[in-house]
Amino acid sequence: MASRQGTQHWGLKAAACAAVVTWQIYELAKDSVFAVRESNLPHYILIAAALGGLVVSLLKLGADD
Repeated sequence: MASRQGTQHWGLKAAACAAVVTWQIYELAKDSVFAVRESNLPHYILIAAALGGLVVSLLKLGADD
């Protein structure tokens, strides 16, 4: 079997970022149903960071092929 030197598991990183985005969007939707009066800024910051990580991971995954 051929082994790839220096692989960074970009697919796994992309899946983790997608899971975080899905989880945070679910939390925002759940909070809006129960009308919690908290700031949603931490949710939005985490979603933005995870989306950035997802884009970078997918670009790196595509470049590795």
